[in-house]
Amino acid sequence: MIKDRLISLFNKERTSVWFERETGIDRYRWGNIRNGKARVSDAEIDAVVKLFPQYALWIASGEIAPECGQTSPEYDEANRNLTSQNAG
Repeated sequence: MIKDRLISLFNKERTSVWFERETGIDRYRWGNIRNGKARVSDAEIDAVVKLFPQYALWIASGEIAPECGQTSPEYDEANRNLTSQNAG
C-alpha cells in the first residue's frame, strides 16, 4: 500500500532524475521500485516524506486531514481546479 502511494506520487510529480537529485537515492533504485523490481525501504519513505511533508499521513495510511495540513496529490489537484474556476 505505501509502495503504491509512493509510486503514484512518483508518477504524478517528478522524474527519477529529479528524485535522485532531491533525495540522494540513485535513479536506478527509484526505477526499480517503480517497476516492482525492488521493495521500498524506510530510507525511500523518509526521503519522500522530507520532500513532501504535507503527504506524510497519506503516504503512511492513505488518509488525509486537510484541517491539519495533511493532504494527498489528488486532494491538492482537486482544490486547484476548484479555485481556478470562476463562480459566476
